[in-house]
Amino acid sequence: MVQDSASGRVRRHLEQLIHQGAPGDKLASVRTLMADLGVSPSTVRTAVAELVRAGSVETVAGSGTFILAPPTAGSVSANRSWQTIALGSTQGEADLLAPLRAQQNPDTIDLASGYPGPSLQPTKLLAKALQDATRRPGTFGRAPSDGIGPLRDWFAEQLSPSRNHRVLIAPGGQAALSLIFRSIGLRGEAILMETPTYVGAIAAARSAGLTPVPVPTDSGGVQLGGFEAAVKASGARLCYLQPRFHNPTGATLSPERRAPLMDLASRHNLILIEDDWLYDLDLAGGHLPLAANDPDGHVVHLRSLTKSVAPALRIAGIAATGAIAERIRSLRGSEDFFVSPILQETALNVVTSPAWDRHLRRLRTELKERRLVLRRALEANNDWCLNIQGGPLHVWLETEDRIDPDELRVSAMRNGVAILSGTAWHPGDAPAKHIRLSVAAANEAEIIEGLARLQESLPT
Repeated sequence: MVQDSASGRVRRHLEQLIHQGAPGDKLASVRTLMADLGVSPSTVRTAVAELVRAGSVETVAGSGTFILAPPTAGSVSANRSWQTIALGSTQGEADLLAPLRAQQNPDTIDLASGYPGPSLQPTKLLAKALQDATRRPGTFGRAPSDGIGPLRDWFAEQLSPSRNHRVLIAPGGQAALSLIFRSIGLRGEAILMETPTYVGAIAAARSAGLTPVPVPTDSGGVQLGGFEAAVKASGARLCYLQPRFHNPTGATLSPERRAPLMDLASRHNLILIEDDWLYDLDLAGGHLPLAANDPDGHVVHLRSLTKSVAPALRIAGIAATGAIAERIRSLRGSEDFFVSPILQETALNVVTSPAWDRHLRRLRTELKERRLVLRRALEANNDWCLNIQGGPLHVWLETEDRIDPDELRVSAMRNGVAILSGTAWHPGDAPAKHIRLSVAAANEAEIIEGLARLQESLPT
């Protein structure tokens, strides 16, 4: 009777959500319902099954539960259960990027986003760059699939004055990662990844049919002994790395490991995918990309402008040489033909403006101050933080074992602060519990208030 009563309570809660929602809306996950209602997974699944039989919702394997439109008079109830069979098994966990894509309530303090908030965006520079772009002949036409020449040249010259790399323009870093993995990866093969690593890279690799193989890291970046052991054990020929300000730990590949890493790539015929996502925010400077000293073409270099400008400027440059560059170019041209010339011209105007360097200096200074506020506040109240790492945009916190990062994220959201759980950021098993806090979207006062709300969200 207790189980039936609990199931009925969950069903009534779901029916209320269905009444408030619209056809196609996704209902709360099993984990969320368990936390909100204090029930077991089987209780939630029983209630959902009853609603499926009633025709109120449908479940899609690996995606979730969705509201169905009520049948109209004389209509035949839809049966889409065949889709689950036709789609087959999912690649890894479903929709790892949902927390990153989530649009925050205006009252929510955003300590999750890595995108610069409005106060950090060069709005005047962007507005003028866009206006000038629309006046340029051909802006409203089509562009070469590789990208417009001057923007490609700018990316290439920034990487190496010799410009010996072929650069392709992609619509943002995430799209570029997906393109690289699908163009040079073979479904079912292994790809080495630092652990932890950027969750978007894990999602893109799995979507491309690749199998992530974790490689250990420390404060000096990827550990070369573990790297070579993983190469030999897995037979991998692909490796995804973030040598500069690794996301999420903030580590930068130490100078003494760079040459041995390139030697390993040469001896084992590896392709290193270098995600240089914070190229523009290098606070210390002096960290050359691996691709800058790569005569044999082992490195595919990726650099995005999104983190240093604004979320809407979805422009990234992919630099490679030889047959690798041609393979990526071939798939790029078959996807959506070209990236919007308006965006490309706007990006070119931004990065070639005299105001570009001034913007970067202001951005670096502001982020440094915000990060200092965040770290000091955490260190002053470290009763639940076991270890604090991180780069210019965020900190990576190891928490006490009693804290479940996924549950803390849900609890924090109820208290009006958005954070990211670190659970999905490991290509293998997570050895410890982590959360990630960002300073990109919140000012100093919001950071202090956000940490207070996060403190209130901790389990007692």
